[in-house]
Amino acid sequence: MIQSLTTLRAQLLNQPLQKFSKFDDGDPRRLNHLSLEQQKKCAKELLKRWHSSDDAHQRRFKLSDAQHTIAREYAFKNWSQLKIHIEQERIARKTVAQGKPSALDEKQRTLHIRCGNDIQHALVAAGFVGDFLNVPDPYVHGPVPETATREEFIRVRAKYLSTDHSPPYKQVLQDLGQIFADLDTAHNYSAVYMWFEHDSHDQLMLASLLDHFNDASKRPATLKMINISHYPGVNIFNGLGQLPAESMRILWQQFEEVTPKQYAIGRQAWAAVRSSTPAALQTLVVTGTPDIPTMAIALDRHLKQLPSQRNGLNLTENLTLQILADKGPLNAARLFGWYTNHYEPLTFMGDTGYWHTLTDLSQAMYPAIRMDKQGDEPKTWYVELTDVGQGLLANKLDWLEMNSIDRWVGGIHINTRQGAIFRI
Repeated sequence: MIQSLTTLRAQLLNQPLQKFSKFDDGDPRRLNHLSLEQQKKCAKELLKRWHSSDDAHQRRFKLSDAQHTIAREYAFKNWSQLKIHIEQERIARKTVAQGKPSALDEKQRTLHIRCGNDIQHALVAAGFVGDFLNVPDPYVHGPVPETATREEFIRVRAKYLSTDHSPPYKQVLQDLGQIFADLDTAHNYSAVYMWFEHDSHDQLMLASLLDHFNDASKRPATLKMINISHYPGVNIFNGLGQLPAESMRILWQQFEEVTPKQYAIGRQAWAAVRSSTPAALQTLVVTGTPDIPTMAIALDRHLKQLPSQRNGLNLTENLTLQILADKGPLNAARLFGWYTNHYEPLTFMGDTGYWHTLTDLSQAMYPAIRMDKQGDEPKTWYVELTDVGQGLLANKLDWLEMNSIDRWVGGIHINTRQGAIFRI
C-alpha cells in the first residue's frame, strides 16, 4: 500500500525519529563518519611508509599520490570527491540533527519504491515528503515461475508466503494484489525513485520492476534508481537499512535515470529468474550485465542456491555446516550472525528465511544438524552438527540422495521425487 511520508511524519511526531546509527560503537555495520583531518593523517602516514620502504618506486611518491590512494580505497575517483563527500555528510548530519531538514523531493510528485520498509523511517527523519511503496515479496525464496497471467503469479506467491498460515492466504493475496495495483499507478507520478542495493534479494526485485517499467505506458515521466554495494565509512555493508537518516540525503544526489539498456537487462534477468532451467541465468552471469554490474553478481549468488555437485547442498546450507564445524555448537542467533557478517559472500537473507534453512536441515529424514528448541523464539535454538552434517562437509554423502527435497530457486523446481535435478 502506498503511504505518504508526510502523513507518516505526523504520526511519528510524538516518537523519536531514527536520526543516528542503529549499531553500537565497534560494530562493523555501523557508519563511522569520515573526518577530513583523519584522512589527511592517514595519507601522511601512508606516504611515510612508502618513503621508508625498500621500493625505490614508492619512495618517489608524493602526498597527492597518497591522498589519491586513500580516496580510491573509499571508492572515490579522487581526493577532491572524498573531500566533497565529507563536507556533504557534515552538512546533512547537522541538518537532520536540527530536526527541520528541507524536503529534497518537494518540487515534484514523487514515489519512492523499496523492497522493504527498512529505510522508511530514515526517509521521514531526512525530510522526504513524497509517497512510499514497499514491494516486500522476497523472490529469493519460494517459487517464482513463468505464468500465463499476473493473477496466476500472485496466487503462486501468495500460496508460498502463507504456507505457515500466518498471515492467511486471502490476506496475502489481497496485499500482493494491492502492491501490483499500486505499481500500475506509478505512471501518474512526476518521478519515481527506486532504492536498491547489490544483493540478490534486491536485484531480483529490481529486475521485476525494470521489466514492469519496460512498458513505456506504465512509466512515469522520470524513473531513477540507486543501486549501491558500499557506503564510505561502513566496513560491512549489507544494505541501505543500516544507514542513518543523513545518508539518505547524500544518496539522493547519486540517483541516475534508468537507461534503455538497463530496462533491457531487467527484462532479460527477470525472464531468466523465472525460467525452469538455469541456462539463461548462467548466460547472464558469464556474459555479464555491464550497465547494471550488480545484477550479474547477484544472479550468480542466486544460482548458488541450487544444489551443489559435490554434496547436494546449496551454498547457504554448506556455509551453515562449515560455521558449526569451525565454531562448534551455537545458538541460532550467533550462528546467523556468523553466517551474515563473516561467511556469506553476498548477504541477501533475513533471519526469518534463515530459520527456515535451519528447520529444513534439521527436520529431514537424515538431518545435517540437530536443534534443541529451547522455547518458541528461534534465536534461542541451540544448533550443532550431526554425523550426517560432517559427512556432507567431507563430500562423502549427498543430501539429495539421502532425503526427499521439494523446493524452488526462482522458476527452477527442485523435487527429488520427479527425477532430474539441476546442480551447479
